[in-house]
Amino acid sequence: MSEKNYKDTLNMPKTNFEMRANLVKKEGEYRQKWLQNQLYQKVLEQNKGNQTFILHDGPPYANGNLHIGHALNKILKDIIVRYKSMNGFYSPYVPGWDTHGLPIEHKMLQDAHLSKNELLPLDLRKKAKEYALGQVKNQMEQFKQMQLLTDFEKYYVTLEPKFVAQQLRLFKKMVLDGLVYKGLKPVFWSPSSQSALAEAEVEYKDIESPSIYVAFEIIKPISNKIKSGDKLIIWTTTPWTLIANAGVAIGENFEYSLVEFNSQRYIIATELVEKVAKIFAWDNYQQITTLKANELVGSIYFSPINSNECPVVIGHHVILGSGTGLVHTAPLFGEDDFLIGQKNSLNMIMHIADDGKINSEGGEYQNYFYSKANALIIDKLQTKNLLIFATTIVHSYPHDWRTHKPILFRGTPQWFVSIDKIRDEILSQLNKVNTYPEWAKKRLTNMIQNNHDWTISRQRTWGVPLIIFYDKDQNPVFNEQIFDHVINLVEEHGADIWWEKEADELLPEEFRAKGYTKEMDIMDVWFDSGSTSLAVEIEQNIVPPYDLYLEGSDQYRGWFNSSLINSVAFHSIPPYKNLVSHGFVLDGKGEKMSKSKGNTVDPLKVISKHGADILRFWVANSEYTNDVTISDSILVQNSDLYRKIRNTIKFLLGNLNGFNYDINLPRKGVHLFIKEQLEQTRANVLKAFDEYKFINGIKLLNNYVIELSSFYLNFTKDILYVQELDSINRKMTLTNFYEIAEFLITILAPILPTTTEDAYDNFNKQNKKLSVHLEHLQREKEINLDIINQWDEFFELRDKVNLVIENAIKTGLIKRSNEAKLTLKPNSKFIESLDLKQLLMVGIVEFGEELKVETFDSFKCERCWNHFIPTQIFDGLCSLCNKVMNIKENNE
Repeated sequence: MSEKNYKDTLNMPKTNFEMRANLVKKEGEYRQKWLQNQLYQKVLEQNKGNQTFILHDGPPYANGNLHIGHALNKILKDIIVRYKSMNGFYSPYVPGWDTHGLPIEHKMLQDAHLSKNELLPLDLRKKAKEYALGQVKNQMEQFKQMQLLTDFEKYYVTLEPKFVAQQLRLFKKMVLDGLVYKGLKPVFWSPSSQSALAEAEVEYKDIESPSIYVAFEIIKPISNKIKSGDKLIIWTTTPWTLIANAGVAIGENFEYSLVEFNSQRYIIATELVEKVAKIFAWDNYQQITTLKANELVGSIYFSPINSNECPVVIGHHVILGSGTGLVHTAPLFGEDDFLIGQKNSLNMIMHIADDGKINSEGGEYQNYFYSKANALIIDKLQTKNLLIFATTIVHSYPHDWRTHKPILFRGTPQWFVSIDKIRDEILSQLNKVNTYPEWAKKRLTNMIQNNHDWTISRQRTWGVPLIIFYDKDQNPVFNEQIFDHVINLVEEHGADIWWEKEADELLPEEFRAKGYTKEMDIMDVWFDSGSTSLAVEIEQNIVPPYDLYLEGSDQYRGWFNSSLINSVAFHSIPPYKNLVSHGFVLDGKGEKMSKSKGNTVDPLKVISKHGADILRFWVANSEYTNDVTISDSILVQNSDLYRKIRNTIKFLLGNLNGFNYDINLPRKGVHLFIKEQLEQTRANVLKAFDEYKFINGIKLLNNYVIELSSFYLNFTKDILYVQELDSINRKMTLTNFYEIAEFLITILAPILPTTTEDAYDNFNKQNKKLSVHLEHLQREKEINLDIINQWDEFFELRDKVNLVIENAIKTGLIKRSNEAKLTLKPNSKFIESLDLKQLLMVGIVEFGEELKVETFDSFKCERCWNHFIPTQIFDGLCSLCNKVMNIKENNE
């Protein structure tokens, strides 16, 4: 019989699960199939009545195409929800979108080539709503390409009347509980947005600013030690605020020195005299006397830019780390300044208009943009010989995170939520929350401990109205009946009604015709998204706290924070039981992505090139709690790992073709070891996935597949291809193959939904379901560690043998391992009991004095291609192949 015919007698693998993934095509096909089969609904129905697991979706902003950060976030969420569902949890997932706020308003106006002033508020709101909902649909279609398991017909948007009404009920409760107040105080103000900002809307960037030391002349000294004409030296990086200077603050417990230079006497904190004298290049200065704070406080100086007479006061915030120990104070342009201004009844000068230009309070500087006035003010100080020293510094400065332009502290009337009143309760509830990584709880705790009152009002149009009325004396009216009446109107007609109707038309009948007016500010969008745990009904009887919130690390000051505040304020519970955060996505060099650098990665392009499963594999294989990197080469690396796993599954499925699995088949020897090793791997991977440490699970799976391929899948080819179909060794091997295939296909299903569904379709599985995503993962079974540990000895030996065989091949002694005569040192009974020729894939094994490899006089079997001594070959075949061929011939 010819070799060709012998080939036909081998039991070769056969499967329709292709080596080439063809993901881009298949993902669309499976997506359509899942939709037609109502897979998401079937997953829920199957688990209905089981323990719930709710991952509450933090809403992405409905503006623009999705970026790679969106992909990282949404895919992580999907992996977790799928994994929990396959563990039997009832886990509905409702996606949502944040649909109010300035970026939508700006982008809509930009696209329409309009300015804010060209549209009536209602027209602006109508166009903004249309734009936002269009963006939701656009992003939804893009999210679908990531193979997310959800119902995209059931989602939430923060502009829905029901959502807004529930948000307003929260606001009502906070008002009636005394948590909301209106006050004049400095807040982050964005001239580019012409609105107040919350801390969560601020980013910091390095900028260059002037750094000047200025002399203020004392005109009414309080102590005999000082006299008119002596000068206070202050330091500032914001010369434009000198227009609003109303005092100089000093430290209550600091010592100050009267220093003379060039016949002029100056006052500086004693501890800083030497330091500032060096800055000023004062070579021959003289320290005349020292002063206590009470010898300075109450002195009056002349403020040179606004020509006011101002006092020296005590300041709790004065430090000696920089400057001169004397602090220029402009009460409406800093929090500490404001507190000092209030305490000492200082002048409150507001010379900056909403757009950042100087108003009439600024006198000669009127109409200049505030930062442009710096040079003019410095020139004036120079002319008056009051500029002691000037330079520039680079320092971190707050910017509007949407327009990316500098902002300022500016005193304006705003609505606030008092954090002080509920801070202790928030911290108490936070203690009930688990965080991953663990350090995140400390980060959130520190932030809440240091949180200022929350500025919730915005001077814009596209958002949720602050439903406050003022009486004829302009006092805010807090009345539950009024709140409920307006909230019901909003729930029925939508928030536009606040702009459509006059105040009297919005009020209950008994409050009309009393001269009431309405507030026209809207709420901070963080108040919107922070209300989702209260305003989104996932399903009836499913209520917070939800099991998991998972967002980027920037959400500690954003959604995590606002959600916690709102939930505690509403019903004294945290909105979440567990918090997981991920880092940002950087380019392959670890640099921040930006369009200007041209280093952005478009997730949709990755999907169209590699397939969503590769993008999902990258997500799972990233240490996402830190910043993660992505590039073409990183995606190729992940593709290589994916391909190794895919080819392993293909090999398993090919050999399982036509095999009928028997769960009760006993296994022994190496087959029993492989069974126990599988259970150990299963336990370790499940533990990693349970802890959301997907990268650890992927590493375990990758190592498992590599070891499996190099050992068990390698040497068993002879068993599978050569032995008779019903040999016990073949049955034990294929029983293991079945269990390994089932494990790999199901454990990877949450990560690789298309690949595993394709494999599942080609898997001759018992009790097969409509989809792999309807399978429940087998939890770890009892593991016999004694069996696993017993084999450590063999693998140590195998490593040594492989080295000497590799060397023999390298030197040309043999071409392949089955040509080798292997001599081993005498070994343990366990080792000597094994079929070492088969396990080590060599020609002959003997025991002798040393480990060595030799050639031997051998013939190659024409059917199995293994090498044997001449007496073991008959008619070109080894004894096993002769036996199998005889059986085949007898059966024909």
